[in-house]
Amino acid sequence: MTLVVAVSGPKSIWLLTDRRISYQGRKANEDGRKLLFLDTNDGVALLGYAGLGSTALGTEPGDWMGRVLRGRKLPLETSLEVIAEAVRHHLPQHLESLRSAGTPSHNVIVTAFLRGEPRLYSIDLARAPSRAKYLFRFTRFVTGKQTKFGHIAPRVAVGGSGAVHLMSDRRWARELLTIVKAHDVGRISAQTVAAHLARLNYRVHLNSTSNSVGPRCIVAWRLQQGGGGYQLFSGPNRDTSSTWGLRLPTIANGMDINDIVAVTMPHITEIWDAARRGESKELDKEAINADLARLPDGPDECIV
Repeated sequence: MTLVVAVSGPKSIWLLTDRRISYQGRKANEDGRKLLFLDTNDGVALLGYAGLGSTALGTEPGDWMGRVLRGRKLPLETSLEVIAEAVRHHLPQHLESLRSAGTPSHNVIVTAFLRGEPRLYSIDLARAPSRAKYLFRFTRFVTGKQTKFGHIAPRVAVGGSGAVHLMSDRRWARELLTIVKAHDVGRISAQTVAAHLARLNYRVHLNSTSNSVGPRCIVAWRLQQGGGGYQLFSGPNRDTSSTWGLRLPTIANGMDINDIVAVTMPHITEIWDAARRGESKELDKEAINADLARLPDGPDECIV
């Protein structure tokens, strides 16, 4: 399992996920990337998940969800519907391979801006008590309050095994909302909010009895007016040792950004290496375009 915390303010959305992927009978992987960045023509979203950290062959669901959306230039909610259907059809067989004391389940928490308005969704899959089938839902959460744009989304959501510890005392949520509000009015930096969330993850790690929440985490954010970022943490401290080369699953209007980076970066590295040698080298645009043309450009729902 894991810890997922999603929070939204008037001008920003935030997502915390720990990085531990647990396995039965062997050492945990502390380098998981349990999220997906999603940009569409009508919104932005951060998707974090708990349950299946990776398949038996090592595929992480964030990478898979990206391939599901690759080549599909869809609106935000339609994109989430596509992911939800793929989860419903393809993940049960992999959840059955999980050896855990509880009911096999997978939960995706989505914090988003849709046309500038905060939204909160979840995709939930769990085996029924009868063991005969899996129960599934794709939900948008709303409160009883409304604006001229419609119902207001809840501002905080938690998931994963670490949520049990957090739900026992909700004072952390009020403090977190105060921190996010301070960011949105320009009083503190995004890095300050990220560090606060990292300390929250570390607290859950230290106090969780299940040993399923790791000390390392990723904090990601997106801004209502565009932009955002992410930071890695090891315990309460920022972790810069693994930032270089880390590729977080990212889909922008149907384009897999990681695929594009993987193709273009070797060409850029050649330019840097030449400059360090005191040589002049121009970017080979034709070679880059040829490599980009060979990239897969359609969706792939197969998960192995």
